[in-house]
Amino acid sequence: MAALGTAAHAQNSDATGTGSQPTTQQAASDQNAIVITAQKRAERLLDVPQSVSVISGENLEDQHAQRLSDYLTRIPSANIVESQAGNSRIVLRGINTGGVGATVATYIDETPFGSATALANGAVLAPDIDPFDLARVEVLRGPQGTLYGANSLGGLVKFVTVAPDPKAFGGAGEFGLEDVSHGDLGWWGRAALNVPISDKAAIRASGFYRKDPGYIDDPVRGHDVNDGKTYGGRASVLFRPVDALTIRASVQAENIRSNGLNDVDLDPDTLEPAFGDLEHSRFLDQPNNIDYRIYNTTIDYDFGPVALVSSTSYGTLDQAAIVDGSGALGAPGVGLDQSMKQRRFTQEVRLASSGKQMIEWTVGGFYTREKNRLGQMAFFADPATQEHTLDDLIVVDLPSRYREYAGFANATWHLSPQFDLTAGARYSHNKQSSSQLTEGLLVPAPVNLAGKSSDNAFTYSVAPTYKLNANTRIYARVAKGYRPGGPNAISPDADPNEVPFQFKPDTTTNYEVGLKTRTDDNLFSFDVSLFRIDWKNIQLLVQIGQFGVNINGATARSSGVELTAGVHPARGLSLFANGSYVDAHLTKDTPDQVGGMAGDPLPYSPKWQWTIGADYEHPLSSSATGRAGISWHYTGKRYTDFDPAGQRRLGSYGQLDAHAGVDFGRFRIDAFAHNISDSRGITNVGAFGDLDGDLPAAVIRPRSIGLSLGVRY
Repeated sequence: MAALGTAAHAQNSDATGTGSQPTTQQAASDQNAIVITAQKRAERLLDVPQSVSVISGENLEDQHAQRLSDYLTRIPSANIVESQAGNSRIVLRGINTGGVGATVATYIDETPFGSATALANGAVLAPDIDPFDLARVEVLRGPQGTLYGANSLGGLVKFVTVAPDPKAFGGAGEFGLEDVSHGDLGWWGRAALNVPISDKAAIRASGFYRKDPGYIDDPVRGHDVNDGKTYGGRASVLFRPVDALTIRASVQAENIRSNGLNDVDLDPDTLEPAFGDLEHSRFLDQPNNIDYRIYNTTIDYDFGPVALVSSTSYGTLDQAAIVDGSGALGAPGVGLDQSMKQRRFTQEVRLASSGKQMIEWTVGGFYTREKNRLGQMAFFADPATQEHTLDDLIVVDLPSRYREYAGFANATWHLSPQFDLTAGARYSHNKQSSSQLTEGLLVPAPVNLAGKSSDNAFTYSVAPTYKLNANTRIYARVAKGYRPGGPNAISPDADPNEVPFQFKPDTTTNYEVGLKTRTDDNLFSFDVSLFRIDWKNIQLLVQIGQFGVNINGATARSSGVELTAGVHPARGLSLFANGSYVDAHLTKDTPDQVGGMAGDPLPYSPKWQWTIGADYEHPLSSSATGRAGISWHYTGKRYTDFDPAGQRRLGSYGQLDAHAGVDFGRFRIDAFAHNISDSRGITNVGAFGDLDGDLPAAVIRPRSIGLSLGVRY
């Protein structure tokens, strides 16, 4: 069952277009098999010895998902910390301390996207890919250091796009409207086209434009100040000159234009709205513009007993944002102009066994190179006109470079018809350098600092599996994850006991046991996993003097249980449920500057979280089929970032969603409603809001209703 409800449909063709061995047809022994590439080879979901959720493209379409927050939070132990479109932090199994280094790796097909270093805000710039024309989203919970390397401490989110198909001409289009309560009207348009060039080549292209409605009001700057737009597209060419060789080249572009934060000002003592419902008060506009560009060429050659895959990728991220610093500094009109540029090249080559063998193996090499540049400039502006009246108060320029080499191997040994043993290992080495130039009108003299670092990492995974019968697996897994350390650009005269010149890598070790079972016809499925993650040398971001630096804390632990269940009690009816209990907390005190004490919960990790729902489909006539669905998502109490003054507890909230539609052959019409109860669930809390000391708290989108028209051919 997919995480969002309705049956996850079998993928009967290689959706990635990379020809991963064995082929999807070989992996799927029955028509109902759900096939994924989590271990960099096509396998049935049932046979992957770890906790994995799959969201099919059809699920995304039925649920009218448009953003990460629309679907990722419906997965057990997954959360999104977000204050504005484009600024998203993904948290899996509670592995989060509020720092700037990502704890969840993200991939788009074969391309790792986002920064591997803690010097480029990778944690809060997770790619929010528009889900149109995706084959599926795979979410791997727990460390994935063996196959996916750095930053997979908590897990991995992998977006798998639809590959060009040389066998058939096809396309899809959709237009929709969405009205947000307390806000304005949004709309979107999407289209995709698959064109065979010959029986050996095809082109697939898609594009979208989405106007995101606003719903936050400002008494001075007007209504619906957090509106925006998102637009982009994807083009891919697949060429198979001979049966053994597949070449796929892809390019993806996405632009996010957000005009403001989703913040509501709250009274710091009661956490009740300081003004009216869905209101905040700011002196400056706070736009956030982010551009993604992803380029990849994947070459797959099947030698018969083995297959060679080469993936060459280049990704860019450009951000330009304005932060209103009036509340932080107590001076109206003080702003921060922030920019981020990420450039990342990656080359991976791997060799894998083909077909069903006693030992199925994969070995590979990995290289990545990053160039990043963080820029900040403090300024004064006229709140009435938004024009800058004084620039360059403080200017910070922080370029950094990251380079990593790695080798990895993974193998599954079929010891008997009932028993498998999967094991893997990875060794990596990285080098980093950074500098920081601080100058400006308020800086007595320019300060230019530099730092360098290097470290090595060894990660591993071991997972025995016992096959109770053809459709039931019991597995155990021990796996290690890793996040690189790095340099701190600080003065050579600084006390290294107070400010370290280099922060260390941190690691997680995951212990997990699980059960997966389903019926032959996939009418019933049940997955459950119990886990414990020990986190050492946790990386933390602290403010020391005028500088933000990374330091290491001691230890933390996350343990819990996750489950997913689905049943089809009658023809056309699907019932589903998933949920998690996660206890993630510090096991030792953090340094005094951070304020965390042993036993304090890790930020933004609810102990309880679940989704339940139902979908129904029934023929209305010989040419029409009706569909309807409803789901309830619950997020339990959470705590904010560590603070010497103490963490704040955020209340629980629920969200009720529903959808209904009719298919008329190639055409479909759908109506939907999100957050029917108009909940005010809080997703993030900042440190400073207005001049009165109110807290800015980002809330989920209010109740929205919409209508969409779609066509496929």
